[in-house]
Amino acid sequence: MNCWVCNLPANATCRFCGRAVCKEHARTMPYLLQTFQAKDGLRGLVVDETIHCGVCRPKPEPVRLEFLEQ
Repeated sequence: MNCWVCNLPANATCRFCGRAVCKEHARTMPYLLQTFQAKDGLRGLVVDETIHCGVCRPKPEPVRLEFLEQ
């Protein structure tokens, strides 16, 4: 598989969109695995430094999935 950006051999895939990226174009972002209600409020289990392609833009807020509501 080749890098989405430069077409050289890829070293990883983006956790958010699945694009392949080489070491030069790989970025990192935190990834939210799970949320849960704790005594002191809403908490989340997050993995730091997950691979991000730098091309896709994960949404900061949830989006409505109207097509699944039918």
